[in-house]
Amino acid sequence: MATKNLSKEEKLTAEEKMIGTVSNFFQKNRILVIIIAAVIVVGLIAAIITVNAINNAKEKAQIRITELEQEYANMLAEETPDWASLEAELKSMIKGSSYASVKASYLLGLCYYDQEKYAEAEQAFADTFNLNTKIYLAPLSLVNEAACAEAQGKTTVALDLYNQVYNDYMESGVAPKALFNVARIYMQQGNTQLAQATFAQVADYYPSSEYGMLAKNLANVL
Repeated sequence: MATKNLSKEEKLTAEEKMIGTVSNFFQKNRILVIIIAAVIVVGLIAAIITVNAINNAKEKAQIRITELEQEYANMLAEETPDWASLEAELKSMIKGSSYASVKASYLLGLCYYDQEKYAEAEQAFADTFNLNTKIYLAPLSLVNEAACAEAQGKTTVALDLYNQVYNDYMESGVAPKALFNVARIYMQQGNTQLAQATFAQVADYYPSSEYGMLAKNLANVL
C-alpha cells in the first residue's frame, strides 16, 4: 500500500515539474510567444482575405463572361460588328482552366469562325479543349475544331477529331453529330461500305437523335 502511494507521489511530482518547466518557459519567452501568436493571427487573416479576393474575382469573371456572350450574340445581328474590341477582352480573360477562362477561349473561336478566319478559329477551339477537358465545352470545342479543319480542306484532321468526340465523349450531346459527320466524310470519300456501316452505328447508338433518324434513312439507301 505504501509502495502504491509512493508511486502516485512520484508521478505527481513529475507532472508538477513538467508544468513548472512549461510555465517558466512562457514567462521567460513571453514576448517571443506573443510575436509568434501575432504572426499566426496575421497569417490567418491574410489567408482569409486572399480566399475572399479569389472568390470575388471568380464571381466577377463569371458575370463578365455572361455579358460578353450576350454581346457576341448581339453582334451577330450587326452589319459591321466591332470584333477587335470583343476579341481583345476575351483574350485578356483566358487565364487557366476556370469556367470563365474556358468560355472566353470558346467565344474567341466563335468570333474567328464567324469572320471565316478558320485557322485562327481552329487554334482557339484547340486551346479551349486543352484548357479543360472535363466540362461540357470540351466536346463542343472538338466538333468546332473539326468543322474549321474541314473548312480548310483538312479532312483527315477533321475525321480524327470527330472520332475523338465519339470515342471520348460518347454520352455528350454532340456525339451523334460527330459520328454522323464521320459517316458523311466516308461517303464523300467514296467509301460507301464504311459510310453505310457508320450511319447504321449512329442509328443504333442514338435512335432518338435527329442524326440517328437521318442516319437510319441514309444507311438504308446506300
